[in-house]
Amino acid sequence: MSKIRKNNYITLLILALIFIFPGAAAYLFYTHPQWLQGQPINKGELLNPPELLENIHEQPKWRLVLWVPHDCKKKCLTQIDKLARVRLALGRRLLNVDELIIMNNQNQLPSSLNDRLHEQDIHLLLISQTQQDRQKELNKNMRIFIANPNNYLVLAYKPTTSPEDIFHDLQKLLHANEKGN
Repeated sequence: MSKIRKNNYITLLILALIFIFPGAAAYLFYTHPQWLQGQPINKGELLNPPELLENIHEQPKWRLVLWVPHDCKKKCLTQIDKLARVRLALGRRLLNVDELIIMNNQNQLPSSLNDRLHEQDIHLLLISQTQQDRQKELNKNMRIFIANPNNYLVLAYKPTTSPEDIFHDLQKLLHANEKGN
């Protein structure tokens, strides 16, 4: 008789542990999130806090932003083409994303490029030196950004970043935005 009682006690103890362990583990990881450090999901550099882009009065859309601190030459044209391809790869979501090039108003833009930008629905924003100084992320290096519909720069990329990385990050943001609405 005591053997049956002992087996029942062990079974009850095992069942209790099975149901208590997940809750205890969840609480432990909740109180110590640094134990779960993994690789970041996004490929770009998360801007924390995000930086507000001033002087944009267009529809609220996600934006692929290219900051060009100098005259637009071959490297700049390559980046414009890369971002246009990323936007085109979005398929039906392409309508939710604008492409924006920000340049200092003292820089030169080839006249043939201006027509091409308009044809491809790529927006151009020329800013003054004082406006540039207020935007801490717009430094002396060419960079690519993703801006949210509220005109905050949220992710930054170096020009050497692969288009696939930018595409996947933008796709995740658009998907999360659709789920949130």
